[in-house]
Amino acid sequence: MRYLCNVESAVATCDSYNFDKPNLNLSLRSKNKKKTNHHHSTKIRRFTFAELESATNGFSPRTFLGKGSQASVFLATLDGGALTAAVKRTAVSVTATAENEIEVLSKIWSRRIVNLIGYAVDSLGGDRKRLLLVVEYMPNGSLYDLIHKNPKPPGWSKRVRFALQIAKAVQALHGSNPPVIHRDIKSSNVLIDERGNARLSDFGLALRGHVEDVRVMSTPPAGTLGYLDPCYLAPADVSPKSDVFSFGILLLEMVSGRRAIDVNYSPPSILEWALPLVKSGNYQGICDRRIRGPTDPTVSRELALLAVRCVRSKAERRPAMAEVVECLKTVYKRVRVAPLWNNLRRRVGDVERSPPLGGGGFDGSDGEEKSVRTSRHGSRRTLSGRSRKVSSVPSPDQCMLTIEEVATRGRQRVGRSKSVGSFRDIKVRPEVEEVKINPEIKEVNVLP
Repeated sequence: MRYLCNVESAVATCDSYNFDKPNLNLSLRSKNKKKTNHHHSTKIRRFTFAELESATNGFSPRTFLGKGSQASVFLATLDGGALTAAVKRTAVSVTATAENEIEVLSKIWSRRIVNLIGYAVDSLGGDRKRLLLVVEYMPNGSLYDLIHKNPKPPGWSKRVRFALQIAKAVQALHGSNPPVIHRDIKSSNVLIDERGNARLSDFGLALRGHVEDVRVMSTPPAGTLGYLDPCYLAPADVSPKSDVFSFGILLLEMVSGRRAIDVNYSPPSILEWALPLVKSGNYQGICDRRIRGPTDPTVSRELALLAVRCVRSKAERRPAMAEVVECLKTVYKRVRVAPLWNNLRRRVGDVERSPPLGGGGFDGSDGEEKSVRTSRHGSRRTLSGRSRKVSSVPSPDQCMLTIEEVATRGRQRVGRSKSVGSFRDIKVRPEVEEVKINPEIKEVNVLP
């Protein structure tokens, strides 16, 4: 079955970025003047409920793609067949989450995320309403399904490529102006597009704004147990490093093939299971046994140690996503070169030297993503985001965590994988009716 939304969507809601506070906006604008962003002028479309009902054949079972705790998802054919999209019909109880997702996604656009095309409002009488989100259609399901439900799970090259693409997506969010903290990074929120590239979805819990301003909003913690940062206990603890922790859990999940929380195992937490193995240097012990281990043994070691660095108990000691990206680039080169080189050795015989891993700026993780045909207008755009320079590329040793550091890592007990959180009602800007989104043309940040 092809899904747009995940089957384990977060059930918590969150406040949007406080645009009803003019003083806060002014302070943010003054901070942003020093930075330049690439912008993309686009229009978030306001559909009628009748349009979406017709595009999905009355939300018929034939167009049904999947169902989560927050929404049912349907395949929609719009604009006379020129636009194929997915419609998320949310539950009435999570209207605040849908409003927040519209608010965040209307301000950003990236080839690394599932982008918003438009929305509609289904009035149910009185103050009750249901929001419908129209987003890009991802035909190849979720990463969760690929890892846990596919009888032929992906190999190491594809897994590392997915990890690198997800890391780049999170890096782009953290590097946008203002930054975006996703707060719900997990395998079921990673979808695979028509080109086989991983893209981050579900921004219902996301917070957009500089950390100091987001903390003023006092939004309670939220996320999914198993992926939720144990340091994130109060609104003042919000930080991009919480996303780094969640990514570390996701990386362990991709390496091992185990769920973040699985009551069929003891301990059920993937973190409590993996840490002792990494501590003892048994890196192969956490690798998915359904597939053949990496040809290069340093691949499993570097992935395991990078994941453990991301889940360090002290948030300030976790790496930034830019460093995570560079480490994964190195691993991806290794996992791609090793099979080709070993095959060449079998054919040619003795080989005296190994091919270099470096050289060239292309890391292979993006395939042919130089330009992407967007379903929003049916035109081809050349994507050019702000390039983020890295002063130095970490060596493989820098991507690792020492055994002594792993030994000092505290045990973290978590429960079953379930989203948690509680939030206030989202306030609506005075100039916008019903939802906090201006349907007129606006400037949208185009992320790398």
